Amino acid sequence: MKKLIISVLLALIIMPRIQSQTSQDALRYSRIFYGGTARFMGLSGAYGAVGADFSSLAINPAGIGLYQSSELTMTFSPMISSSESEYYGSMASDNKVNFAMGNMGFIFSIKPYSKSKSNSLKSFNIGFGVNRQNDFNNRIFIEGVNPGSSMMQSYVNTLNAQSEPPNLVETDYPFDMGLAYGTNLVYWDSTKGRYFCDARYGGVLQSKQVNSWGSINEMNISFGGNFSDKLYFGLTIGIPFIRYYENSLYRESDVADTIPEFNFMNYQYHLQTTGTGVNLKVGLIYRPVDWFRVGISVHTPTWYSNMRDEWYSSMESNFTSSQWNSTQFSPIGNFDYRLTTPFRAIGSLAFILGPYGLISADYEYVNYSQARLHSSDYSFKNENNDITNTYQSWGNIRIGTEWRVQNFRLRGGFAYFSNPYKTSINNSERFQASGGIGYRGKVFFADVTYSWSQMKENYYLYDASMTLPSNNTLSTNTISTTLGIRF
Repeated sequence: MKKLIISVLLALIIMPRIQSQTSQDALRYSRIFYGGTARFMGLSGAYGAVGADFSSLAINPAGIGLYQSSELTMTFSPMISSSESEYYGSMASDNKVNFAMGNMGFIFSIKPYSKSKSNSLKSFNIGFGVNRQNDFNNRIFIEGVNPGSSMMQSYVNTLNAQSEPPNLVETDYPFDMGLAYGTNLVYWDSTKGRYFCDARYGGVLQSKQVNSWGSINEMNISFGGNFSDKLYFGLTIGIPFIRYYENSLYRESDVADTIPEFNFMNYQYHLQTTGTGVNLKVGLIYRPVDWFRVGISVHTPTWYSNMRDEWYSSMESNFTSSQWNSTQFSPIGNFDYRLTTPFRAIGSLAFILGPYGLISADYEYVNYSQARLHSSDYSFKNENNDITNTYQSWGNIRIGTEWRVQNFRLRGGFAYFSNPYKTSINNSERFQASGGIGYRGKVFFADVTYSWSQMKENYYLYDASMTLPSNNTLSTNTISTTLGIRF
């Protein structure tokens, strides 16, 4: 039973949607790999108890309370993403370059007027700007000879299991199996009362390229202050914007010329997802002594009330007998829904080593099984059950350090993002390491950071009970440059 559940889940993940979204969509928009200023990235985001950096407001809003002056920052973050895949013993690779803005933020510091030196409110600060929370720019290429099956046979198995009438295939499955039927890649044998395909026993060269781009950028509106240089507080209203785009091309070809009639097929799929959400972050930082700070913050779930998917696909077939050749196009599908991502809690420590430097660490708790899909037109019962049964609660760890050499800063950091899956379906652990340098003047400052991250995943081209996964390694290399002024 467990193997059946896993197979069904993986089939849902990789097959195009006809009506509803999948548990994988909820995970994609629930995982956050914080980006932002070069200083923030130099410590791999371990900023929950450090503060006084605009991007820290996305981790712990109390960081705004440590500002002693107004500030304006802007960050540019060009990125090179690369992928390597191994599929049935064949290796393939690809890469992609993207230019993005990692951060733009403004802090306005207000010193309360008071004739009394004992006034406990030392400052009240307001922040406004944008931080990048996730980057979807990537390109994956997979290729190898499958000796035992084809995607067309997975379609055949589904149609036969459901006893789908031939006259309804193109209407009921207009984005995948209906296209295969319309292009003669899947056909009905009236004498046997079953569906068949030419490449039923495999032996085809399979390849797939997935090109994705887009991001989650969050607008942050923050308020916070400083009580007696001991307790810092803050609140952030977050408004994230999702923009996700995916184009994929799947191909099967009879390179060994062992399958009668069949030469090749191409299947293209296009997806666009947009949405805007809102969340609330609250936090505290306490400094019992000058050399030690402890921070805590809580992030409410993000409520995306206007998620929208649009998708379409096409399929092309080529046979030895050219009269069977065909190209079919699907209609344009669209669906509006809502998404709720999990809440987060973050605990932080920072050791301030006088004028020499600091060491900091964050632990972030998040339960990915709490994400939920909603719609007034569809129950999402099965998809939400998949989310509950597939994902787990775990933690993300970030560690960073910064050292001062006169007006210059040297930084380094490491982050670990745990595997969100409960079982051995996949292991999407992500590791991140960073290092950078900065200059701090009285008015002007500049920072440069190099960040590297890597994640491995098992990617199934179709039904996991019929094919081995492609073992993919996804890497990113980012150089962040921040320019800022104080006033």
